[in-house]
Amino acid sequence: MLLVLTSVTLLTLDYRGFTPIDRARSTVLTVLAPVGDFSSRVFEPVGQAWDGAFNTDAIQAENQSLRTRVDELEGQLTSGAVAKESLQQLLEQVGIPFVGDIPTAPAKVVSGAVSNFDTTLELDKGRGAGIVKGMPVVTGRGLIGRVVQVSDNRSRVQLLTDGDLQVGFSVVGTPIIGTARGTGRAGQLTGTVDLARDVAPGQILVTSGLAGSPYPAGIPVGTIAAVTVDEGSQEKRLDITMLADVYDLTFASVVLYQPPS
Repeated sequence: MLLVLTSVTLLTLDYRGFTPIDRARSTVLTVLAPVGDFSSRVFEPVGQAWDGAFNTDAIQAENQSLRTRVDELEGQLTSGAVAKESLQQLLEQVGIPFVGDIPTAPAKVVSGAVSNFDTTLELDKGRGAGIVKGMPVVTGRGLIGRVVQVSDNRSRVQLLTDGDLQVGFSVVGTPIIGTARGTGRAGQLTGTVDLARDVAPGQILVTSGLAGSPYPAGIPVGTIAAVTVDEGSQEKRLDITMLADVYDLTFASVVLYQPPS
């Protein structure tokens, strides 16, 4: 009974904010704080080991769920980037300035070049869109090749990177003309001009459109990257970087052009 009465008395005094009891409590907490911190450090590894032993399945499930969510978000970012690139390529096919009044047939690439060794791609348009063999194929950045095979709803395109495909060019702002062909390397062509012609890296090359050329004049081809002199052939050899990318294309346009007979 004495213990009960003492407890009730102390609780009453504590509830009413009895100063000596508050001081005593603070003193006890101060004294015991290091003990509590020490105990926490000692038993923390035990708690972690307990969680590792008995909550492993739950942790693994949570980790897997988080990884799945991260994959989903990364997939959404990738899809968004692909859609943005496809839209950009499609917009480039609208009102291509360098073809002038010549009509074009925009088409989707259904089988494209995926490596340096691929020299053709396939479009989802054919004779039904007015396409015939030999027509130039461009993107909004310039020439990429020409049509070499046509069916009712498909066209096969030979790319400029193919060493068998040759294109006549002129150097913008000059009367200089020459020829270029593929090297088999991504975006790289090789060209020649007369030894007496003054050309320099950085100059832009466009199709010359000379009589008999399968390409109309003024389609961008590339820029001169380097010039070397070949004394044996009395020519200057040009390293040319294509302006248009022929890999990972989503859309391209066939220029509905046939040279005058």
